[in-house]
Amino acid sequence: MAMKKILFVTLTVVLSACSLKEHPTSFVNSENYYENKTQCIAALNGCYLSLSNIYTANYMLAIEACTDLWYSNSTTVDASLDVTPAKPQFGARMWTYGYQGVMRANECVECIAASNLKDEEKYPLVAEARVLRALFYYHLTCFFNGVPFYMEKVSTDDDLLRIRQLPRTDASEIRSILYDDLKNNAIPYFTEENGLLRRTSEIDGQRAGYALGLMLMAKFAMWNEDWDAAMWPINKLCELYGEFSEARYPLEQTMWRYKNKAESILEIQHGWSKTGVQFAGNVANIMTPSNKVSDSGDYRLYDGILLPYVGNEATSWNSLRCNNGYGIFRPASTTNPASTPAEISNTAYHNSIFEPMPLTFGPYSEKYGRFTTRIDFDSIEAGEILDKDGNDSRRKGKKIDRRVLYTIGIGNLDSLGLHPKVNDKTFNLTANNGVGWPGPKFWCQNLVLSNDSNNYTVFRYADVILMAAECYLHMKDSDNAIRYINMVRERAGVEPLSEFAGFDSLEAFLRCERARELGGEFQRKYDLVRWGVWYDQTYNSTQNATLKNHMKPCHRYYPIPQTQCALSGGVLRNDEYEEYGM
Repeated sequence: MAMKKILFVTLTVVLSACSLKEHPTSFVNSENYYENKTQCIAALNGCYLSLSNIYTANYMLAIEACTDLWYSNSTTVDASLDVTPAKPQFGARMWTYGYQGVMRANECVECIAASNLKDEEKYPLVAEARVLRALFYYHLTCFFNGVPFYMEKVSTDDDLLRIRQLPRTDASEIRSILYDDLKNNAIPYFTEENGLLRRTSEIDGQRAGYALGLMLMAKFAMWNEDWDAAMWPINKLCELYGEFSEARYPLEQTMWRYKNKAESILEIQHGWSKTGVQFAGNVANIMTPSNKVSDSGDYRLYDGILLPYVGNEATSWNSLRCNNGYGIFRPASTTNPASTPAEISNTAYHNSIFEPMPLTFGPYSEKYGRFTTRIDFDSIEAGEILDKDGNDSRRKGKKIDRRVLYTIGIGNLDSLGLHPKVNDKTFNLTANNGVGWPGPKFWCQNLVLSNDSNNYTVFRYADVILMAAECYLHMKDSDNAIRYINMVRERAGVEPLSEFAGFDSLEAFLRCERARELGGEFQRKYDLVRWGVWYDQTYNSTQNATLKNHMKPCHRYYPIPQTQCALSGGVLRNDEYEEYGM
């Protein structure tokens, strides 16, 4: 992917798949290549192909559905963490394509640097390869923790044999080395003079460069809890992207249907048409409400309602759902249907990270023995919970977080232009159980089968703002931590955080703010693991009973596949999994 357009070449260096078990002659053919800029760019494009193979529906299951925010009723291994070294599931894919990307990036670094291109042509391309290499190691270390680490081209059987037998390198060491490599050998080559000191959306083809390099540096430093080191790239990103506001970076454009928006730092590029598939993904199939063809066969219903934007040709997959603590409005139950919702709502209402949810009580359901819920369109239009029948009085006047309208799927929302305003267009799951689906942020226009043509947002500027807040928090600068938190809250249309109640309270609030802003963007498990709370917080929150039954503390990281351990001659081990008999 280049990133919008990929140049397909016949060279095996670009098209072959590999893991650490491949024979080098299956992908090495560089002696007569890298002779001009077009060939160098074509080789770099192979790295992007590896990246697109990682961002799939199963990756979403592994990183978001096994957290405190979302769950899936899917029986797939990744959704329930029935994962062992012998059954690594998505771990095998991450290993294969992660190291495929490393191998290709390593070759690009060496071969482009050794090419006859002019320095002003080749060194920015070498810098791009270094950023891509760091990106693949970011994935490998977040997913597996310590992994084999190498930064040289694989040219011979002896090279490959040595690499196969590399032990795990501590993830913190890998991050420190790559931080320095990016700072010293990549960032300086993206300049105003060569037109590469730009936001990602302003770079031709949205290629990896200055912004992504800085983002990875900040991520590496934060994993290593080096807050001062993290602030250097964060400040550079803030200088580049400027004021964070609704006027400059509209919240609506956080929806994945908007491609290569100004806020983006990295998007996985996709395109699709009925006349030919071009890098279509499949994530939307597990981020769209369950669907089935209507009884008449004329249209498709999504959990009971029409979604004209999504269309009538989607396949039916097992979608994610919100856990209780993320986005829920627990319907009121009562043995006395004559009671009014207002009389019982105070005890039945379940707060969530997105409280107050823009829902109110609906009619009493004999089937469910409780009052149902419905979308509160009037409150959405007003931007706050109105004082009306069926609303919990404690919520009156509270601002509705605009992000919930995009992140949590509760029905057809007129405010998003998806359907005329009618009060009976609430999803069945929401109406009967108070539970939300993934929202319009993730839905794909005219989804046909599993051909999702959205771009997947991986990193964007709001993440940088919240990373700055987290660094300031750990540097005991509460004023700046609150100032940066309030930047994203102001765009979301909710009240600013005004009182400092201690650093523990501020940290808990910040973690919820990351959930509100970034939920569903391939980040949550990594955040929870980095904070050291993944197991307890997920176990106590998930509604997936099978996941609770399977998950162990060792599942904070996936195991290195058993086949790779065998190829290493036993050098690679999964000690944490062995402690649990796996």
